[in-house]
Amino acid sequence: MLVKKFKAFYNKEGFDYSKGYIDPRDFHLTFFFVQRAFQVIDEPFQPWTYVSKTITVICGIGVLTDACFSFYHAIDIFDMGMITEAGTYVLMLMYKMMTLTITKINLSSYIHLIKCMKEDFAYICTKNDKYRKAFFETHMATWQLCVKVCMFMFWLATSLVLFAIGSLFFYLATHEPGDGTHRPLVFPFWAPGIDYTTSPAYDIAFNFANIGVIACTYNYTFVLQTNIVWVRQIASKAEMIGMCISDLLEGIQPANNEEEKRHYARMINFRMREIVSQHQKMYKLLDSYAAVYKKCLMFEQFVSSPVICMLAYCSAEKIDGGEIHVVMMVLCVGAILILFLPCYLCTYLRSKVTLIVDACWEIRFWDAGPNIRTYLILIMQRCLRPLPLQAPGFQEVSIKTFSSKMTSAYSLFNMLRQADLDL
Repeated sequence: MLVKKFKAFYNKEGFDYSKGYIDPRDFHLTFFFVQRAFQVIDEPFQPWTYVSKTITVICGIGVLTDACFSFYHAIDIFDMGMITEAGTYVLMLMYKMMTLTITKINLSSYIHLIKCMKEDFAYICTKNDKYRKAFFETHMATWQLCVKVCMFMFWLATSLVLFAIGSLFFYLATHEPGDGTHRPLVFPFWAPGIDYTTSPAYDIAFNFANIGVIACTYNYTFVLQTNIVWVRQIASKAEMIGMCISDLLEGIQPANNEEEKRHYARMINFRMREIVSQHQKMYKLLDSYAAVYKKCLMFEQFVSSPVICMLAYCSAEKIDGGEIHVVMMVLCVGAILILFLPCYLCTYLRSKVTLIVDACWEIRFWDAGPNIRTYLILIMQRCLRPLPLQAPGFQEVSIKTFSSKMTSAYSLFNMLRQADLDL
């Protein structure tokens, strides 16, 4: 019964988007929930959102402080495995604090996204069935991808917490008094003058680590889901513009007299005005996306290769020593996923924007007036420019960049495996 309800929720069974106005807040439930939770929506904030955001910020600052202490201690004793793990936590939490700061600074960009979503949903509901079907098929795929992200992040947080609890239960069931072992902490904790193997320091660290895991995955759910919806919203707008260009000369016939000529000219001008307006709105939305995510994407490019390399290297060395470091392996998979997702989304967006150029070439532009041909050329030239997600010294965000970074990580991994380093 529960599975059937989830399938109905996932596939939006009974949700009729073939007629009438569709509110994006009713369509993208999970997306608008996290937007409200992080207070980046053009509505009054609910009281519970202050609690959720406060806990997220406190956990982020607390865990970042402890990760910095642990990273310092790992360097002091030169424990390569601990350096890698603690260093990864420092980078992840710096990324988290960066996204929270950007959310506050670029609040207007998030509100612009929500405003554009409402406008696009209202606009598409005035079009015929062909447009509605294509638009809502794209948004249905977006909705399902958001649900998958939420499920993955929930599974990730639950798995890490259950692993921590399971490790503690296993220790309590197998250890003997006086055997010199200590209760395990899944994450490295160190602070000057504090013994984390005894109570109450152990109990505080154990519970705080689990709360921190939940807070971090909660934050990454917001980041990933917003990234997905934003890119696919721009892509759906590009698809809509391409369809409008393809239909620009629909019903236009050679004029038999001046009256028909003026009538067809008015129809073409009206349609072209609509296309140009939507095209300008698409690039304003893209500029807002770049203002929010450009720094984050450049940060990911900068740290991805060494982080993935060191996580894979330390995991392999632990396996060679007869130990399976589950958390480090999960972090390695998560780092690859976080690098891959924006690269895939930007490649997907690039392909959708390029479709506008193809649509311009495929219409009978010689039947349109010279002023319309000028606009078509300007649209094609604008769409052929690189996405505004570049900075000096960095590559364009794409699948090619992902491949390049993974190749670099693998090369470093092989070099370290051949070196003589003692973990």
